Amino acid sequence: MNITPRVAITLTFIAFGMIMGGQIGAFPALKIQAGLDSFMFGALATLATLASIAAMSLGGAINKRFDHRSMLLFILPTSLLCLALSLSANSIWFCALTWMAFNFCGGTMDLFMNAEASSVEHDLQKPVFSSFHSAVLYAIGIAGFISGYTTNRFGILFSVLTAAPFVAAAVYAVHQAIPHRTAEQKHEIKTGIPLPIKILVLVGIILGFNVAAELACIQWSGQLLNEMRPDLAAYSGLGVGFYGLCSGTTRAFGDRLRATYGDMKIVSVSFAIGLVGFVALSLHPNFALSVLAFAVTGCGLALIFPCMFSIAAHLVPQSRAAALGLASMVSGPPRILLPLLLGWLAQTRGLSTIYVAASAGIAVALVFTYLAARAINQTKGAQVALRPNATN
Repeated sequence: MNITPRVAITLTFIAFGMIMGGQIGAFPALKIQAGLDSFMFGALATLATLASIAAMSLGGAINKRFDHRSMLLFILPTSLLCLALSLSANSIWFCALTWMAFNFCGGTMDLFMNAEASSVEHDLQKPVFSSFHSAVLYAIGIAGFISGYTTNRFGILFSVLTAAPFVAAAVYAVHQAIPHRTAEQKHEIKTGIPLPIKILVLVGIILGFNVAAELACIQWSGQLLNEMRPDLAAYSGLGVGFYGLCSGTTRAFGDRLRATYGDMKIVSVSFAIGLVGFVALSLHPNFALSVLAFAVTGCGLALIFPCMFSIAAHLVPQSRAAALGLASMVSGPPRILLPLLLGWLAQTRGLSTIYVAASAGIAVALVFTYLAARAINQTKGAQVALRPNATN
């Protein structure tokens, strides 16, 4: 079988999604196993987010020593190992340490697979970035549902077995098809490419609010549904399942939308749709309507991350990892503070108030989206990210 770089990166995104979904679906059981209440869960989520941001912020420095291929071959199996360790946690402290290690690996993998995905899109000379993110969301949704079911029926560590074959396939494909990009690496070391700080800061802020909103869905959906209907605990993964399914389906069409309308217009409309879903969840509907609201939110938030990451990467094609690293570092404050706030709200005010806070965050993100669009329009070099030259 002829494995192309596009196939290899798609498999990498799928493996990433299976690993992340494996942990997400097991969250309700992990809370019980490690003795976590909602506030402590939110606090540990904040520490884990810090670890992820730290890993992504180091991307430029790491890329000066190791190229995309080398990092992916190392981080794929390491992330699977950290998944197993995180799901075996039976105390608060062990849960904190393993969750931070898991997210540090996840942040590293997230950065380098997106950097390589941007390189693949550049080589193909057509928009394919959203298709990779479609694959990862399908994987998260499927793995989240399977993990929730198998955890309830058989045990929490079965989630690792679900992800393992996909990790093995991704490692093989990367080894076969992804080249060493040493030329870009050496060029970055010698020249020290200047970064467009203002736009990357705005991109980072938007990413921060978007990722925080996604985590409000992903980390808390199972707990919300489990609280609504304890008798349907085995199906508490339906929230993240439908979120991933609808988000992945939207991203499957994302590259055509990017080519037609441009990234920033899509981001604005996407935030507006996501706001509708969050407002619905804040009204604390029944089990079925909550699953539907998660689906709407999945459609809304689907294209924001690939659009913003594509913009950041295309701004500095000679130093993609550094650009993505800076944007990821700036995205830190909302991603760090929101999990802690959500944990406090869930513990003191109830789970539905999480989505009131998320709605407010989305409204603020819309303001920064307007500012970013204006800054990009004033910068000719940024236009390469807004309307790719060809469609699939």
